[in-house]
Amino acid sequence: MNYSAKIERQWNNFVNNNEISKDMRQDILNSWIRCKGFNVNPNMGMGNKKVSIGELNKILDDRKELIQIAVPVMLDLFNLLKESNYSIILTDENAVILEVMGNELIMDENRKLSFLKGCRWLEKDVGTNAIGTSIYLNKPIQILGAEHYCKKQHKWTCSGAPIHDSEGKTIGCINLSGDFSNFHSHTIGIVVEASDTIQKQFSMLQQRKWVDAAFNSINDGILVIDKDFRLKNFNSKLCNILKIKKEDIEELDIKFLLKDVVKSIDSISKNIRISDKEAILYVKKRRVECNINVTPVQLDNVQKGFVILIKNLKTIRNVVNKMVGFSSKYSFENIITQNSKMLSVIDEAKNISRNECSVLIMGESGTGKELFAHSIHNGSNRSKGPFVAINCAALPKNLVESEIFGYESGAFTGASKEGYPGKFELANGGTIFLDEIGELPLEVQSKLLRVLDNHSITRLGGKYERKLDVRVVAATNRNLYREIELNNFRSDLYYRLNVLSIHIPPLRERKEDAVLCANLFLQRLNNKNNECKKTFGRNFINEIISYNWPGNVRELENMIQRAYYLSKDEIIDYSFIARQSDESVHENESINELIITNNLGTLKNKEKELILKALKKCNVNVVEASKMLGIGKSTLYRKIKQYDIDLKLKSNLMGKL
Repeated sequence: MNYSAKIERQWNNFVNNNEISKDMRQDILNSWIRCKGFNVNPNMGMGNKKVSIGELNKILDDRKELIQIAVPVMLDLFNLLKESNYSIILTDENAVILEVMGNELIMDENRKLSFLKGCRWLEKDVGTNAIGTSIYLNKPIQILGAEHYCKKQHKWTCSGAPIHDSEGKTIGCINLSGDFSNFHSHTIGIVVEASDTIQKQFSMLQQRKWVDAAFNSINDGILVIDKDFRLKNFNSKLCNILKIKKEDIEELDIKFLLKDVVKSIDSISKNIRISDKEAILYVKKRRVECNINVTPVQLDNVQKGFVILIKNLKTIRNVVNKMVGFSSKYSFENIITQNSKMLSVIDEAKNISRNECSVLIMGESGTGKELFAHSIHNGSNRSKGPFVAINCAALPKNLVESEIFGYESGAFTGASKEGYPGKFELANGGTIFLDEIGELPLEVQSKLLRVLDNHSITRLGGKYERKLDVRVVAATNRNLYREIELNNFRSDLYYRLNVLSIHIPPLRERKEDAVLCANLFLQRLNNKNNECKKTFGRNFINEIISYNWPGNVRELENMIQRAYYLSKDEIIDYSFIARQSDESVHENESINELIITNNLGTLKNKEKELILKALKKCNVNVVEASKMLGIGKSTLYRKIKQYDIDLKLKSNLMGKL
């Protein structure tokens, strides 16, 4: 008995008598048992389970990549087998036919059996078949004649192999079906090879998608060019940085885009790269400030082009600002007071914080001007932007301009070859705090005025202006109006800064805050030193209230710290407060408060006289003298130089005093 007759007999015994032949193929027997469990009609077997048009279109869209890869493979098979009356079938993982190829003769047979696009060929729909059974078993299988569970398929021979993605998940099936009389054992090998080919190409496509996804997920713009500056590739982030559409980037003149760095890129050898270079990229009529890294690309040890990583300069500066602490540390809640006048100043500052105008904060040294500056920034719409503070008095005179406004490469001897962004650029999008603005040299004041008027900046040695979005908050412990009379400060800059102003009262005018702050400082010290909890004696509190506090809150904090660490007892007594004589208290008032004459010569003489008296009282200690006078030490040094007071001749100086 030949195999065809044998399996026909086995089929009849199983379908009609529920008899199982011992020599049946186990995979076929198991499939028949499943089909009987599904109540599949063994006398049918046509692919009448057709999905709707809408569902088919969705499936075709979901599996478009599989179809694109499989169709060329199917065409190769068709050209190989077109004289053999075999149809080539591609399905999805649910056995829905996606594509059918075959000559006219076999396609007529396919139509009779509804073996067509959109029909579903699962075992539960059409019984045992190479497509449904292969998908169920997740392995290749060949079904011969009566091995098909349904009678209408008995004249067919079918070979199917599942198709997997790169993770091993079944995504479809490739099948060869033809007349059983033309059976060839090699068809199972053909579909296995076709499946392998499709899987490899699909895996390559998936890997390419992964590479593209990674390429586009990088937070830097990526520009790949050949050595002749022709565009080879780029990522979507580059479009965001340059603010240009993808199709427009392909039209860019790359040499024009990179014109500031073309020479630098041209000079790169295979072992050299450009790292963290500030550059201007030119997009039509726009300039885009960036930071670039350039790495040469080599194939077979030959330099073919370059990969350029491009960062938005604003993004880099945000990171730099966070690293170096250019952010606001304090808010209005950090300002401790019970004084009605101070509470009124805080309310005024809160209102000021909500607008964009320049602010001038005035007050003696140690009153908390920087605390107010932080709070104004933190209470504004710029709170998420940088807060950059500069002490104008602390900058060396020869570096003031470059530090504030920045410089380009080669602007002066010793300048960084990469250039340097000034504090105004670092503050872009936020607030710049110019502390001790009265110490700014006159020549720098004029440039600052231009920045405030034009909202742009030109670096030292620079050729073009950079637009800025910066709010300026300035502070001074000096009477700038009188500094204008002394020709030390520009009047136009004063009025430009003094759009809105805040005057912080000294501690001696709010004695209740002296005790409040003292208790706060003590609490902080006790929290740091758990082994010893100290308290203030009653006399100590009385001394705090009566003391004049020329150095204001800063002096109070320093004194509390000194008393805390030097006191041997748990109760801190009044001996740690240095009392001043009535004369020194009188001289404690700032120079600006004492000088009231309008005669410039008399004004300067009086100023010099007060400085000499303060130096005498402090044994020529400039720091202590500046506190007594209520001015910054840098201001006092400048005045000492202005009045030609020689501190080195201490003994002679004391004698003259």
